Amino acid sequence: MKNKSSGKQKNFNKSKRPELHKKSINNNIESFKIIDIIFEKYGLFILFSLIAIITFIVFKDFIFFKKVYLFKDIGSDSINYNYPQFVHIADYLRNEGMPKWSFNQGMGQNIFPLSFQDPFSSLLFIMGKDNIASGMAYIEIIKVFFAGFFFYLFLKKISIAEFPAVIGSILYSFSSFIILGGEWAIFSTEAVYAAFLLYAFEKLYQDNKWFLFPVAIFLITILQPFDLYAYGLFLFIYFLFRFFEDNKWEFNKFSVLLLKLVGLGLIGIAISSFFLINDIIQMLQSPRVGGEASYFSKLMSKPVFGFEGKVHNVTAIMRFFSSDMIGTGSNFRGWINYLEAPLFYCGLIALLLFPLVFLFLDKRKKILYFILLLIFIIPVIFPFFRYSFWLFTGDYYRAFSFLVALVILIFAIKAFDYIDKNSKINFLIIVAVLFFFLILLYYPYFPNDKVINENLRDKATVFLIIYSFLIYLFQFKNIKNIIKTIIVFAVLIELAYFSYITINDRPAITRFENKQKIGYNDYTNDAIAYLNSRDKSFFRVNKDFFSGLAIHESINDAKVQNYKGTPSYHSFNQINYIKFLQELDIVKGTQEFETRWSPGVSNVPLLHSFANIKYSLSKAAKPQLLNFNYDSVTTIGDVKILKNKSPLPLGFTFDKFINLKDFRKLSQQQKCIALYKAFVVDSANAEKTKYFLAFPFSDTLKNYTWEEFAKDIASLKKDTLVIKKYSQNNIKGEIKLDRKKMLFFSIPFDKGWSAKVDGKTETLLMIDIGFTGLLLDKGNHSIELSYLPPFYYAGAYISLISVFVFILILLIKKFL
Repeated sequence: MKNKSSGKQKNFNKSKRPELHKKSINNNIESFKIIDIIFEKYGLFILFSLIAIITFIVFKDFIFFKKVYLFKDIGSDSINYNYPQFVHIADYLRNEGMPKWSFNQGMGQNIFPLSFQDPFSSLLFIMGKDNIASGMAYIEIIKVFFAGFFFYLFLKKISIAEFPAVIGSILYSFSSFIILGGEWAIFSTEAVYAAFLLYAFEKLYQDNKWFLFPVAIFLITILQPFDLYAYGLFLFIYFLFRFFEDNKWEFNKFSVLLLKLVGLGLIGIAISSFFLINDIIQMLQSPRVGGEASYFSKLMSKPVFGFEGKVHNVTAIMRFFSSDMIGTGSNFRGWINYLEAPLFYCGLIALLLFPLVFLFLDKRKKILYFILLLIFIIPVIFPFFRYSFWLFTGDYYRAFSFLVALVILIFAIKAFDYIDKNSKINFLIIVAVLFFFLILLYYPYFPNDKVINENLRDKATVFLIIYSFLIYLFQFKNIKNIIKTIIVFAVLIELAYFSYITINDRPAITRFENKQKIGYNDYTNDAIAYLNSRDKSFFRVNKDFFSGLAIHESINDAKVQNYKGTPSYHSFNQINYIKFLQELDIVKGTQEFETRWSPGVSNVPLLHSFANIKYSLSKAAKPQLLNFNYDSVTTIGDVKILKNKSPLPLGFTFDKFINLKDFRKLSQQQKCIALYKAFVVDSANAEKTKYFLAFPFSDTLKNYTWEEFAKDIASLKKDTLVIKKYSQNNIKGEIKLDRKKMLFFSIPFDKGWSAKVDGKTETLLMIDIGFTGLLLDKGNHSIELSYLPPFYYAGAYISLISVFVFILILLIKKFL
């Protein structure tokens, strides 16, 4: 019995052994997939959790308000441009309503264009101007999450597995264009919209679900009209890439899809009309586009296959490894500056992975992928093609560098996905790729100068070696869980460390500073409050100091501290105002930089009365303007208030004229004097001069004294506009004339202004090179000036009709 029993037991064990072995294999396979199962089930949660961890590390001081997102170094635009703009629009909305004309920008400008660029900045307006400084970092954090979310949806839509999709989305969220470019606010918003655009395109391309595409086009269009061209061009290239990646040439299929893109894109553009029309007008009429400051001729003359230079090339190479490889902030030692240099960084693992994608492609796709890569790499090597991308409007990278990084990241995640799906990879190839990038990183480009951050380079090297090893081990299933876990931690550490440097190893305004009587909170505010409480007239204020705490001058103080000045720092300053400053030799109209950083008439005291400057603020022990027809009024804190002895109101009259051709023959000082003698008229308005005498400028502008200046002011004050009521967009007043005269307004000429004289509409003229004039007959007159941005209601109607059409199409598609 015993032998029989043992035999049966033996046979039983033999019969069960294959099943047990099979079960063991299945268990091992399941254990290999545990990370994939977790990521498949909780991918989005993991993504947001990882973004939250990195965000907390990078933005901790901003989250807890130890600092505010305002940088004193080369990132001074956050202080000098973005913050004043946000504060001004928030204040304008509360006090005036929809932004239109503003006297707080230069001597006045239409600010409706680009006021509502994106929903993110609108959140700041809702917070109110007192909370904007502390809220700016939170807005950037929100963008980081949205960028990762939309890029994740895009990657999933192109069939990327969950784990590579999560890694790719984190890399996208903390790329240079978002983290460093976010200091300009618009770049990080562009990154969010670009990811959304790619996802919307894939929904249309794959599923014929089209409703997101017009929304994406609408958002990009209102952000910046030029982005419609830039991202439209990128989308067209991507469309060609995707079409030929999946299909051979089929005219019908190709043309139908292209027509859908164009048609839906036009709907998105039409919806944006309310904003777009004025945006385009401002851009086209700005000095850098429609003026003499355009770069077009200069850049067009460059050789097609010329190189940028060694500094540029080294900068471009190093910026693939880190934003800070050749210096942080104002210590940046590369091409142009820290923000304007290429923003290529999108993670070191992506740098190693993207060349590997060519290992997994067939011949046709290799050619296609290589062409796409060349399209975005050639402009880096030969700058003429980069100028072409920007239509020769400027020598910069900006969004183009983001598109380069985006292509690299897409290639990298596709390669990662191929490897994740059990593709084999040769160890020697990994070593070769690593060796190539280490050569780029360690080549002695500048042997005698320490341009490279050696500490950061060493850390990048460690990451590159670790990633190379992990990529090779990634193909082995029995350790795949461990490798994936290590990759997550390595990417988390890299992005947190590199992004921390970019954001935190630089001077930012602290919470303590933000609450002190310094910066925009200085005694300027008390001085302005003092003046407004005692003087209810329309007047402008000059300052001989800047309140911003950055290394660059803050010439937009008027926007934050709510007074009317004359300087303006803006991408698209009012072209007629710039033409005036150019004619008076205050700025060089051919220098694009000077047309953006316009000093106004601050440094030309002889023009202060002409510009309606009644008061000046100074922190100097002995203000220089006391020698230029100013008296001291009082001192508030460390700010001295001075008053112009000979101020002129917003509107005063002339009975003589000077031809522009003759005016241009004068010296700068003579031009300033002439502006108090007569109005300047060009050939377009020559017929209006028949009512007036020509001013004999040749003999009367010599040996000019302050006494004669006072007489000229007294003469101009005889017949002036008495303002009864004014706001940013409406001015009402009265005037009495004993003869026909030209009423001059120190308001830059803009076709949006209209005039009513005694209830009847009259035509405003451009006089004095770039200002506004109104021809008046003898007698008593009531004057009303009103401002409405050009095509304001036409744009609104087009947008409303387009929204209606869009909704109607959605309903028809849903119910029919």
